[in-house]
Amino acid sequence: MRGPILIIGGGIGGLTAAIALRAEGHEVAVYERAPELREVGAAISVMANATRVLKHYGLLPLLLEHGEPIAAGIIQPNDGKPLKPPIEIDTGVPGVLIHRADLHDTLLSAVPRERIHLDKELKWVTQDEDSVTAIFADGTEARGSLLIAADGLNSAARRMLINDGPPIYRGYQCWRGVNPDAKLDIVAEVLGHGVRMGLIPMGRRGAAWWFCANEAEHQSDEPEGSKTKILRLLEGWHSSARDLVAGTPEPAISKNAIYDRPAKRGWSKGRAILIGDAAHPTTPNLGQGGGMAIEDAAMLARCLKHFPDHGTAFRRFEELRFPRVKKIVDRSRVWGAMGQWSNPVACGFRNLLLAKMPSKGLAKDLIEMMNYDPFAVKLDS
Repeated sequence: MRGPILIIGGGIGGLTAAIALRAEGHEVAVYERAPELREVGAAISVMANATRVLKHYGLLPLLLEHGEPIAAGIIQPNDGKPLKPPIEIDTGVPGVLIHRADLHDTLLSAVPRERIHLDKELKWVTQDEDSVTAIFADGTEARGSLLIAADGLNSAARRMLINDGPPIYRGYQCWRGVNPDAKLDIVAEVLGHGVRMGLIPMGRRGAAWWFCANEAEHQSDEPEGSKTKILRLLEGWHSSARDLVAGTPEPAISKNAIYDRPAKRGWSKGRAILIGDAAHPTTPNLGQGGGMAIEDAAMLARCLKHFPDHGTAFRRFEELRFPRVKKIVDRSRVWGAMGQWSNPVACGFRNLLLAKMPSKGLAKDLIEMMNYDPFAVKLDS
């Protein structure tokens, strides 16, 4: 069948897929369940592996206009003294710290507005030999040649294609916010006992932060409120961390429980395939959730161009992507678990281990992860 490639989800993965596929000459149609195009949240790290892809599509200058390049980072305990000197990161292409709304707007700028359809919640997918049809909650349908589902952690498409149950809660929550009046010079991760915090410079947007704490999956912040709760949990920490939260407007603080899934194969069925968090959701500890979705989009577009049969393209895409995403999902889960240790003895051991670890070795692992280039991967087996 000749027809558009249907993309379910208008977030980072879905919009990048639209950009990548259009660059290869495909007609696309994006279906987003939200009634308006608006990205919420705070900061996101777009590491060099992802900015390398966006540079290929001409979007890096716009990213840099709105974000702050990543040059180095530090890890420190909550007394404010670094465990080691700043870790220098040189990947040839800069990573960028950017507000999610600015990243979303950057991606939207490269997709014609008429290609995006809003208020379209996926309810079912049907297929035949020549086409795939998406059926939406409002009773409308869309028919196309292929369907790419980039509909996130709680993917409706995954329930239809894999149906392996809900994602797994990892025992901690994450609050995020932006202090528009604060300024920071360097990215930092601050480790406490059962809590930790990230401090993120964002240039003209001020400074962003995230704060993770061990608690029950559905724990409420009421009646004290999110800001008061975080400041209570930050009692005894150095002032820069507390001041960053104190200067953040309460309505600008968001909270999310942290989930992932063990990496699992089987992302495609017939003419439909999963990418991004729908295929391989990860905890945010390595800052690679959005980056892996961006990589997926570029690699899938390459595979569909290289292999005339979509089934072969889908299989090869998964073969190439699975080892990388599994490694990142697993590493991120381990780093998050270690960061959330609460036992004082265990935390002391963790901090000692990090202090003794050579900075060059840690930097080497990070740079290796960020030097990935989906355009340099050999497609033929």
